[in-house]
Amino acid sequence: MSRTLEVFSLLGKSQLRIELDYSPNSPSLEVRYHYPVSAVHVSSERAIRIPRREILRDVLRHIETLFAGLVAKAGRPPTLDVGVRPSGATIVIQDERQHQQLPLAWLTYQDADPGPTVVAPIKMDRTSFTPDEIAAWDRLRQRIKGIVWAHYRGAAEPPLNGRWIC
Repeated sequence: MSRTLEVFSLLGKSQLRIELDYSPNSPSLEVRYHYPVSAVHVSSERAIRIPRREILRDVLRHIETLFAGLVAKAGRPPTLDVGVRPSGATIVIQDERQHQQLPLAWLTYQDADPGPTVVAPIKMDRTSFTPDEIAAWDRLRQRIKGIVWAHYRGAAEPPLNGRWIC
């Protein structure tokens, strides 16, 4: 047995990690996925950028529901300046290492003046979400996993009608 197979068998099955980055002002949605265990010569992380106009309305509605819930619960962290506002969120769609806590999300803040983005130390887990938000996350998870699977298989371009339908 080769050394790679030995290491892989010790670690168990490889589990795909999927996150999405959303910002209400961004022209696209970024979905990132990677395998914690991948071949040395293959990059373990890949990204899909979906232009806003190609995001299906129900997918965008689920994302906006989660973002609004995060902002409402988090408010402005007391450690940040008054001019700092939420500018986006990272939402974990799938992660075997933290599956008991899913959904997970982090808010990103930006100063009103052009400047650096600040990742606030706000992590929200399953106990922070309402049942409606968990249901929205579950529907979003199904759609995003379909997009990632199509991209992974090589279908990086949207279908014939020009929209991501997964």
